[in-house]
Amino acid sequence: MIRVLASTSVMFLFSGLILLLVDKEIYKVTHMKKEHRCARFFGWAEVALSAAGLLTFLLLHALN
Repeated sequence: MIRVLASTSVMFLFSGLILLLVDKEIYKVTHMKKEHRCARFFGWAEVALSAAGLLTFLLLHALN
């Protein structure tokens, strides 16, 4: 179960970074303001969820 949390957190991190580094810039260049704002918001939200998941994984791993 702990490994599932770690792999899910890594997938959230990868997805959030793609949103922040690729999608956000595409929307910025094509002048899509709402999409740019949403990509930035959801990118940071996924990175935050990933950090929380990885921190939880480390705490659970340290307890075992």
